[in-house]
Formats: sequence, structure tokens, C-alpha cells
Amino acid sequence: MPETNSNWQPIRRENVPPQTMEIVQAVVDILPDLPLSVNKIIEMAADDNTDMGELVELVSSDPTLVSNILRIVNSSYYGLSHKTDNLRLAIVLLGFAEVRKIALKNYVSQSVGGKDSKDYDTTQLWEHSYLVSTCAEFFSSDDDQQHRGTLMTLGLLHDVSKFSLYNLALMLKEKGVQPQDIQNLSESSYLLEKEEKLFEVNHNIVGGLLAKKWNLSERFISVLEYHHFPSFFDVSELPQEYIKEIAVISISDYLVNVYSETPNILPMPAPELFEIIGLKPSPEEILTPEVVAKLDKAKSFMGDD
Repeated sequence: MPETNSNWQPIRRENVPPQTMEIVQAVVDILPDLPLSVNKIIEMAADDNTDMGELVELVSSDPTLVSNILRIVNSSYYGLSHKTDNLRLAIVLLGFAEVRKIALKNYVSQSVGGKDSKDYDTTQLWEHSYLVSTCAEFFSSDDDQQHRGTLMTLGLLHDVSKFSLYNLALMLKEKGVQPQDIQNLSESSYLLEKEEKLFEVNHNIVGGLLAKKWNLSERFISVLEYHHFPSFFDVSELPQEYIKEIAVISISDYLVNVYSETPNILPMPAPELFEIIGLKPSPEEILTPEVVAKLDKAKSFMGDD
């Protein structure tokens, strides 16, 4: 593996140049709010006691979401002998967790700049987010289903800000903010380092701002803003109130990169973080055949999504 700069650390929000932060905030401000329906679906899909009729009624209020759910349930992944247009049956077959994922993807794809274009392919990003969500659920030892649902949602949203970086690049260019000298960046440079050279900010910071705009909880804001920090900073420098959630998402993110053989995205999180959730700091030992099988299944599902 090529050598990387082990001394490099990502910029913190308070150290972003004021002019850049003003533009970043402007990009965030023009993005639509997270619809109440999506927030409600996230909440209901995390609760095993949710009334199916209420969930079907809520989903039915969004025709685009309905069409996406039916398209996915009728895909080759599920292998139905007869295609269905029954929304209730589709939700039962998919499961609440998949409905939550589809609702989030449906919103982000339409509203946060997530549409594929000739310049911007989001397929790999969605696959990565879904695999991190799968990992987060697996490594949660919490019997509280709602908290497990929260971790799954955090996994889906942890990189949501990457969808808006393309728009940010355009606005920075319009404002005369030119990228720094990126010629000195090698292929071994970390992703956050590349982002900061291009935008003077990284997706962690933008993610925290998005979560705040969407009126998500402090838990979501903190995890989205700090989920890569365990690879660069001491655990004591992280928000201790949400350290378990940060640990789960950070480690899940790292392991998915190992599973996907994606090099140099970020260093391995601090060993202390693994201990917080009862794991050994060894990808080889954590990525057991059972875990790999779950990731393979999730990847196969995304292939038909």
C-alpha cells in the first residue's frame, strides 16, 4: 500500500475559512427541508409496533415513493412469480428497514443533488451507505429496536453531504474561490484531504450542517460531523455523549471500505473505539463469513435497486 501522510488531520468546523463557510451555509440553506413524511416514515419504520395501515397511508401520500417501492419489490432480487401492485404486500415483503432506506434515498435523490448525471454517478455512494447501514445494524448489541433503527438510519445518512459537494463546487467557482494546489495530492491521499483541497471543507462538516437544517437530533448532527474523526483524533476529542454511535458508524464505514477493497479512504479508527462496542481492532477477525455474507446479500439487493 502506498505511503500516506500519517500526520494529516481534517479541518474542524470552527477552522473553516469564513468566506468558505458562508458559501457552504448558502448551499445548505437552499436545499429543501427533510419532509415531515420522511421523518415520520423513519420513526415508524424503527418501531416494531407500528400500525401497518398507518404506514401504508403515509407512504401512499408520495406517488414517487410508491412507484419506487413497487419497482424494487418486483425486481429480480425478490423473484416474485407474479408482479404485485399491492402496496401493503410490498411493504410486508420488503420489511420496514428497506422502506426506510427507500424513503431516504427517494428524498435525497430528488432534493439534495443525488440524481445521476454524466458528471456525477451516485450508484457507488448509495451502495456504500447501504452497506454501512447493514454493518451498523449487525454490530449493534442493543436490544432496543428503535435504537437499532437509529443506527441503521445513521449509516444511510452518514455520507449524505457528498451529494451536495458537486453543487458546492459550482458555487465556489462562481464566487471566485479557486481550489488549492491539488497537484501535490497523490493517489494515496485521504478522501477528506482531497475534499479540503477542492472545497476548503470536508463532507463531515457539511453533513452536520445538513442534519441541523433538517432539525435532526443532536445525536445525528454529532455523528454526521464526527464519523471520520476517530481515524485522526484521540477518542477524548470526540463528543462523549454520542461516542457509541460514532464508534459504530466509524468502524462500520472503515470495514465496508476494507470489504470493498477501497484503499486510502481513511486510516483505521483508534483501537479504543473498537473496545467501546466490544470488538477487536482487527478487520480480519471482524469480517467473519457471517458478516461478509450479510454484506454480499445487501450488495446483491442494491444491484437490483
